Amino acid sequence: MSITITVATTVSAADYARIEQLAEVLREKDGNFKGRTVTVEWGAATVITDTQDKLRGALLQLLVESVLSP
Repeated sequence: MSITITVATTVSAADYARIEQLAEVLREKDGNFKGRTVTVEWGAATVITDTQDKLRGALLQLLVESVLSP
């Protein structure tokens, strides 16, 4: 039951760090993510992979996009 947040290499290091912080907070405080492995990694595009729950993946996509929006 792991979730992967792939962050585009065009994203700044500061925004990447903010996404890592978001993942940590979600694992600690949000029941949807508690007890789940949430990995943040660099990749070609910003994509969320959650093979167990598409709705949770969509929620996480919105949260990551909100971190990246100006």
